[in-house]
Amino acid sequence: MTLALPRWTRSVLLSLGLAAAVAAQADTKPPVRILVGFAAGGGVDTMARILAEGLGQALGQTFVVENRPGAGGLIAAQALKAAPPDGATLLLTNDHTVAILPHTLKNPGFNPAKDFAPVALITDKTVFALATHPGTGIKQLKDITEWAHQNPGKANFGVPAPGSMPEFAVGLIAKGLQVDATSAPYRGGSPLVMDLSAGQIPFGVTSTFELVSFAKSQKVRFLAVSGTTRNPDLPDVPTFAELGIKGLELPNLAGLYAPAGTPPAVIARYTEAARTVLSSEKVKERMQALGSAPNFGGPEALAQGVQRISDAWGPVIRQSGFQPQ
Repeated sequence: MTLALPRWTRSVLLSLGLAAAVAAQADTKPPVRILVGFAAGGGVDTMARILAEGLGQALGQTFVVENRPGAGGLIAAQALKAAPPDGATLLLTNDHTVAILPHTLKNPGFNPAKDFAPVALITDKTVFALATHPGTGIKQLKDITEWAHQNPGKANFGVPAPGSMPEFAVGLIAKGLQVDATSAPYRGGSPLVMDLSAGQIPFGVTSTFELVSFAKSQKVRFLAVSGTTRNPDLPDVPTFAELGIKGLELPNLAGLYAPAGTPPAVIARYTEAARTVLSSEKVKERMQALGSAPNFGGPEALAQGVQRISDAWGPVIRQSGFQPQ
């Protein structure tokens, strides 16, 4: 004899069965790789891990971050170009890779406009900052002028990479302050900040994410930030524009890309999932801790943002005398 189960019991069992089926289906899907062209622990990497977790929850599929550090994101960008356009490989990168490298390399091996399909703008709220070691005695940006005159040949500004946006920013800063300055390229922001905090170099220009913990422990001192408005997390730090240094108003951005040729339906699925993730208050809090903030935009917004940065920095790079490598 078959026992008739109460209706509510049948509903519960049905729900559990559907949930198990969805979980089993998610387990059988191959993981989606999010390529990152920078070392683990940096700002882009941390942002990618926040995004991977959120996308996984939104889509019921595993997303894994795969670091391919080197050459300012070049290695990861080339890997994305070579990946099949099946939705299994994405790239999260900042504007350096897609807007600056095409101006600084003779043959980067990829064309962002042709080889990548923009998926979503993740943030355009990231800024970089100029900081000094407290031992310089400099408390304001304008103090650098007198310090440089008293210390000829010592105005060295650490930057996270050769041919990077901070390196070209040093030229604008030096011009505005009327000082002779030298860029000192490092292999990443972390070693730069370690040397800056130890007093091995008097100045550094890199992302606020790299600097903020050292500033809190008073090992470095912020002097100015990029962008049009002050960073809400650093309300006492003026912008370069406030202090008369022009050309550093545009914020930096980070975006998510797929290989060109990825089906539009797949792109749309990831775009909407990114929208959902970035609307989460938890994600907002975690990204603000990076000195950034989520600011979702669709594929067109990402493409337009990159183009604005490329158009703004292209002339600066050419006027600096930098020779494409």
